[in-house]
Amino acid sequence: MKKILFIVGTLSLVISCNTPQDPADVAEDFLQAFFSSQYREAREYAGPELYDILDKTQAILDSLTEEEYKEVTRYLSTLEITVEKPNTITSDTIRLPYRVAFSRLPEPGNSVISLRKEGNTWKVFALD
Repeated sequence: MKKILFIVGTLSLVISCNTPQDPADVAEDFLQAFFSSQYREAREYAGPELYDILDKTQAILDSLTEEEYKEVTRYLSTLEITVEKPNTITSDTIRLPYRVAFSRLPEPGNSVISLRKEGNTWKVFALD
C-alpha cells in the first residue's frame, strides 16, 4: 500500500511539474507582487532583463524607515489588477494588456506586459 501511495505521489509531482503555466496567471502574479512592493517575489516571475531594476527598487524600499515603509505598503495595498487572458497562444512570446486600479486614483491605468516562454514556464521580460 505504501508503495502505491509513493508511486501515485511521485507521478502527481512529475505531471504537475510538466504542466505548462498560463501566461496570464504568471503576469497577474508578477504584477501583484510588483505593485505591492514585493520585488523579491516579483523576481521569481521575471526574466533576467528585469533583475537589475527589481533589485535596485528593492534596495530603495529596504532603505526606507519603518514608518515610510508602512506608508508605501498601506498606499499600495488597495489595488486591483486585471490581466486580459489570450484566446490562443501561437508563439513563445506574448503581450498581454492589463489594468491597474488604485483606490486613491480617479481612473485605472492600462498598459501591456510582455512574457517569454522558457521551457514550460513563462517569464516577464518587459512592462510597456
